[in-house]
Amino acid sequence: YLSLPDRIQSRPMPPVTVVDMRQEMESGNRSIFSRTLQSALRQMKAVGGQGLLFIHRRGHSSFVSCRSCGYVMMCPHCDVSLSYHQPTVGAMSLRCHYCGYGRSHPRHCPDCASPYLKHFGSGTQRVEHALRELMPDLTCIRFDSDTTRTKGAHRALLTRFADGQADLLVGTQMLTKGIDLPQVTLVGIIAADGLLYMADYWASERAFQTLTQVAGRAGRGDQPGTVILQTYTPDHPVVSAVKAHGYEAFAAQEWEQRQALGYPPAGQLVLLRITSPQADSAKDIAHRLAAELASRQEEWEILGPAPAPILRVARRYRWHLLLKLGRGLGTPDLTFLKHLCPPDVSLTIDVDPLNLG
Repeated sequence: YLSLPDRIQSRPMPPVTVVDMRQEMESGNRSIFSRTLQSALRQMKAVGGQGLLFIHRRGHSSFVSCRSCGYVMMCPHCDVSLSYHQPTVGAMSLRCHYCGYGRSHPRHCPDCASPYLKHFGSGTQRVEHALRELMPDLTCIRFDSDTTRTKGAHRALLTRFADGQADLLVGTQMLTKGIDLPQVTLVGIIAADGLLYMADYWASERAFQTLTQVAGRAGRGDQPGTVILQTYTPDHPVVSAVKAHGYEAFAAQEWEQRQALGYPPAGQLVLLRITSPQADSAKDIAHRLAAELASRQEEWEILGPAPAPILRVARRYRWHLLLKLGRGLGTPDLTFLKHLCPPDVSLTIDVDPLNLG
């Protein structure tokens, strides 16, 4: 591969300031914005600069729960909570990000009839709302999949921002790639922790990649940039690597772990996803396929079967079966397994899966 260690015209990488949000809490700051970030935003406004605020979730809150009985608003078709979105014309305020189900926000808890329903977690809409309350003089444009659904919306929003019609661009991973805005001098990462603890073997790599890319949006023009990264785990290896812009050291450490565990690219993984509208069918076929693979005595390690991290999505129950092989063994032909699946069971074979969810 070709390494490009320097920025164009040898511009310096922006310094990354890590803010421990636990200390913010101890000091009495209950805002999602640390005092360091608030100060940087005010300074940016004073000098007429622009900035980006990154958070990995869209919407307003990640789930809605009853403070009286603990009931959580769930999707009826998936084993996930419904995310709260601030109501817009023609759109439901509670939505499932997996199957697209939506419903209106109830006034009372469906389980105990309590009126005390609270929104938990943060999304782009909540960041936008908190900005208006805390710093009403700052204008912002929200840039996520909710605001860019229509044709040409991406270009229109970025053009407005490039023309100076807003001080801040608030968005998700859509901000991290392919956007060159030389006037941006400040990047704020609202909650890095949401990226650090995904249930995947390459969660650290993905988090480092995303955080490094969004940090790289600062200081791409003549003015130097700065990055403020908020986290509750400032000692996490990914956070330390992002702060130091230490790609080589991080990659070496990650490669060592992949080799020890036999994960790609040091080894090979094959994920068998078994889904069915019937819970028992998915479970039974998963065990049947595992027994068939075990009887073949091939050079692979069988992990599972086990329920998927999210058992039900779009009314289909999901089970996983994982094969671990050495990199030099080649990809096995597993298409014969499809003949063991009845019509109501679907089998997907994913080699070196990018997502184990």
